[in-house]
Amino acid sequence: MKKVIRVGADPFPPYQYYSEDGSVRGIDFDTVSRAFSQAGYEIKVELYDFPIVERMMHDGKMQAAFQVQPTPQRKKIYHFSQLLREAATELVTAKEGIDISEYKEIETKGLTLGVLEGYTNGPDIDALSADIKRVYPDNQTLLRAISAGEVDLGVFDRGVKQYLMEQNGITNIRAIDTMTFLRPLYVVFMDKDLRDAFDRGLSAIR
Repeated sequence: MKKVIRVGADPFPPYQYYSEDGSVRGIDFDTVSRAFSQAGYEIKVELYDFPIVERMMHDGKMQAAFQVQPTPQRKKIYHFSQLLREAATELVTAKEGIDISEYKEIETKGLTLGVLEGYTNGPDIDALSADIKRVYPDNQTLLRAISAGEVDLGVFDRGVKQYLMEQNGITNIRAIDTMTFLRPLYVVFMDKDLRDAFDRGLSAIR
């Protein structure tokens, strides 16, 4: 009988989300589940905003979390897995005539940037002035704000953007291709031995 552990992530369709029947599904969920199963564990995945997931990790109520970007602070707290995958992050807009080749141009051109609350977008974006940023609680609200022209630009995961555009019938958002970058995502653990077991499972399914 496999040991059951609790694993957290934030809702991020199509990578992890609650389906209509209440079960968790998604691309990253499938990969993580298979790796844990290969390592001899059964997982119970729960989706919350990531600050809640982190608090549950620190309180010992969860043993792992996935789709996590590394930061200096997180590296001091967690044991990071092998690379789960690289995600493409895009700078997107619904407005004509906007062309950006460096992030600092967002400030110098007096443009506004929509970002997700509590998310790390990489040092270049995170270092931009808070005055030009408009913070949104979730991806769907951010996408609609960009589509409606409430903000000039937005930061979006490519897969999430494509999924939500199809779901909401939005067709007027385009990526500024020269500004697309890859960000690494991992599974994090409080326990090193569990991390090592997961890594063995992940290697076995690849």
